[in-house]
Amino acid sequence: MDNSPLLDLADPSIVQLVYTKTNIGGWFFDAYLKMEHTSRLTITDHPVQAGAAVSDHAFLQPRELSMDVAMSSVNESRVPGQFTGGYDRSVQAFNVLKKLHELRVPIQIHTRLGLYPNMLVEVLSAPDDFTTYHGLRCTVTFREILVAQVTTVKISSRPQVTDSSKRGSPEPVTPNQSILKQVSGMLLGH
Repeated sequence: MDNSPLLDLADPSIVQLVYTKTNIGGWFFDAYLKMEHTSRLTITDHPVQAGAAVSDHAFLQPRELSMDVAMSSVNESRVPGQFTGGYDRSVQAFNVLKKLHELRVPIQIHTRLGLYPNMLVEVLSAPDDFTTYHGLRCTVTFREILVAQVTTVKISSRPQVTDSSKRGSPEPVTPNQSILKQVSGMLLGH
């Protein structure tokens, strides 16, 4: 697996690179050949007695993003240390994508048209033939994970019923790390 160092997010030049250049979870590929941004709205239909359907609600489906990425084994990396330590850069790039797919950890993707938080690799497709011997051309399809908020609702007006449940003892919680740091740590085995 790739032994590249974690991105130093304290370095302003790295922060500028991460937030201005297209990347997949902080990994910078040589080329992004094609991107397809998909956002769907589902509109509900309910038939009524007169025979027409009435629409009374609409909701957004998770966003999808399909990217054709390319990597050359002969170029040097945009970020020093990325895609090194293996057979060649294109194989290491494919291994990074496979690992992101296997880990099922939400990542952040930055493109020219927008920022996509909480994305998972849904489909990974890489044809391998004589034209890709010293490179990689891969189609990666991502789908957004929608995160729900949980709230507690009082279900009884009698306080002795609602307030008498045992709450347990609070336990210390470690602070959250950024998604980039978590994914980089998992990819590097830290």
